[in-house]
This record gives sequence, C-alpha cells and structure tokens, in this order.
Amino acid sequence: MPDKKKRIEVLDGLRGLAILLVFLFHGYYIWDAYYPFGKLYAGNLLFKYGSLGVQLFFLISGFVILMSVEKTPGFRIFIKNRWLRLFPGMLICSLIIYFTAGFFYERPFGIPELKSLLPGITFINNSILERIFSTAFPVLELSFWSLYVEVKFYVIFGALYFIFNRNTALAGIFILYVSAALLQILIVHQLLAENAAMKIYIGSFIHFGWFVAGALTYIYYRDHDKRYLYLLIISLVCSVFYAYKFHDPVLYIYLISVILVFLGALFWAPFGVLFESRFFRLVGFISYPLYLLHENMLIASMIKLHRHIPQIPYLLLPALSFIFIGILAYTVARFLEPAFQRLLKKII
Repeated sequence: MPDKKKRIEVLDGLRGLAILLVFLFHGYYIWDAYYPFGKLYAGNLLFKYGSLGVQLFFLISGFVILMSVEKTPGFRIFIKNRWLRLFPGMLICSLIIYFTAGFFYERPFGIPELKSLLPGITFINNSILERIFSTAFPVLELSFWSLYVEVKFYVIFGALYFIFNRNTALAGIFILYVSAALLQILIVHQLLAENAAMKIYIGSFIHFGWFVAGALTYIYYRDHDKRYLYLLIISLVCSVFYAYKFHDPVLYIYLISVILVFLGALFWAPFGVLFESRFFRLVGFISYPLYLLHENMLIASMIKLHRHIPQIPYLLLPALSFIFIGILAYTVARFLEPAFQRLLKKII
C-alpha cells in the first residue's frame, strides 16, 4: 500500500513544477511584444512549451479528485468542499488584481472593468457569460481559463460518480474528451465548420483526457491492478491528441516528457525525492494563488524593473518579478485564504 503522506508531498512538488513551467512560458515567451528583451528567448524550447505545465496540473487534478471523491459521502458535500477550496483564493486574488491594476498599468490586458471579476468568482468562462447576458466581459486574467475547465470536470465527474459509479464517471469524462478531439480533427481538416457553441464545447472538453489519465494513475498507484495500467496507457495516448491542431512534433515530445515526469515522480522513488524537496513543495503550496496572480502582474513588474533599474540582466527580469509575486502568493496561501475559508465554513 503506498505511503499516503509521501504521495501528497510528491504531488505538491509536481504542482510546483507545473507553475514553474507556466511561469517560464509567460515570463520569457508568449508576451514578447511587451518584454524589454522582445523575442530574445523565443528559440528556447523549455520556455516555448512551458504552457504544458497546465496539462501537468490537469493530471494531478484527476489523481487528487478521485482520491477526494472516494472519501466524500455525497455530491453536495463534494461540490461544497471543492468550492471552499477554490472560491476564497479566487476572490482574494481577483480583488488584488483589480485593485492593483492601476499601479500595474503596463498589464497586457490593461485596466480591468468591475464586471471582469464575474467570470472568475463564478468559475464560468467569459464567452458563456457573454452569450447569457449579451454583453462583453473583458478578461481579467487569461490564465483563469483552466479553472473553468477544472470546475466543469468537478461537476460532471462528481455527478456521474455519485449517480452511477466510478467507472461510469471515468467513461463519461473520456467520451466527452473523445468527442471534442474528433470535432477538432474534423475542423482542422475542414470537414466541419466551427461555430461559437462548438468552440466553447471543444475548448472545455479537449482537456478532459488528462483528468481521466490522472484518475487512472491514482487507481493503479493504489491497487496495482494491471487492467487499469492498460487503460492508463490508452488514455494517455489518446490525451496527447488534444494537441493535434498545432501540427508540432516537438510539442508531442514535450507532452510525453511531462507525462514521464508525472509517472516517474510517483512510481520511481529516487526521482520522486526531487519533488519532495522543500523548494518544490513550497512552490507547490503557493501554486494556486501564484497561478491566479502572476500573468499580467509579472509582465508589468518586468517593465517597471527594467525602466527603473535597466542594469538588471534580461534573464533575471522575469525571475525577480516572479519572486515578488511569489511572496504575495505566499501571503494569500498562508494567511488570507485559510482565514477566509474558516469564515465561510462557519457561515455555511
């Protein structure tokens, strides 16, 4: 039987790796129009494909959510627990972003409107709210998109699990993924015209394969049942096809590397020790508020730093800005979020 404490420490460390990969993508690659150094690091593959840290987050989520749902007596309690886990951090970070945007006016997304808070605190993506209310909801933080996907997974998987059973829930989530992947392939080959509703559907469910793979990893990790190992391999192979539309062989290599790191950390103890280190676990501990806060604030901080201290080497600009945001995220994770969670638990 696996050691529960050890497993959680490894997963915390993997969360730390995931947010670091996302940071490299945002800090050195995707916002080159705003960086003081422009496209200087555009050729670095570690930076270019760092966004796949999100897929690592999804794998971890699938693992953890199945572990969590098996310990929960009902759907209502499961959703309440998930909401209590996500909402306090989201509200606190959204308010921090909103009220500091005037100072970080160099943000790529500019100064947000008050209504920009609504998608985050409701965990409903902007495009759906725009269709419901027939008005624009400017994006507060682009990185929030993955939380909208996560919440859809929680609701659908949880409902299927408690109405039917574990295997039905996993099959249902996987069918949603396969249907989204097939639609994407048809659109890529111009065999089907994409409309707004289809774009929302694909955008939501094209990532669901990773949750299934994470959940199957948990089952095999716990039970060592080879039937689930075979299902895990099939789900991982299928999940990689989420990247089909990009036509990028290197992207597949990077994805496979992310998968191997995830599996290696869990099943090969000498490798897992790396992610049990204090550094990775600390970054993993603050990964949720850090993920929510970092993108626009990171770019604005880099611009400010370069303006006032131009002697700072380009390579260090994102890292120094990230450390500053990390301290803010630690304050949220260590003090503000737990206090708000306790308050909400008393109210509920």
